[in-house]
Amino acid sequence: MMKLLRDRKSIKAGIVVALLFPLVYFGMHLLGWGNELYNWWQTLLVGLFTGAVFWFFMSSFRQFRDEDVTPR
Repeated sequence: MMKLLRDRKSIKAGIVVALLFPLVYFGMHLLGWGNELYNWWQTLLVGLFTGAVFWFFMSSFRQFRDEDVTPR
C-alpha cells in the first residue's frame, strides 16, 4: 500500500476524478439534463468513492508499465 501512495501522478488523477464527478453531476442538473439519481450528499460520497477506486487501479496498473509481457 505504501508503494501505491508514492505514485504522485495517480494520486493527482484520483483527486481530479473525485472532484469532476460531483461538478459534472451538479452541472448537468443545472442544465436540466440530470437524472436525479443521487441526493447532493450521495453525489459527494460517490465522487470520493469513484476517485479512490480510480486511484487504486491506476496506481496498481502503473507498477507494471515497464515490464515486458510479450511472448518471445
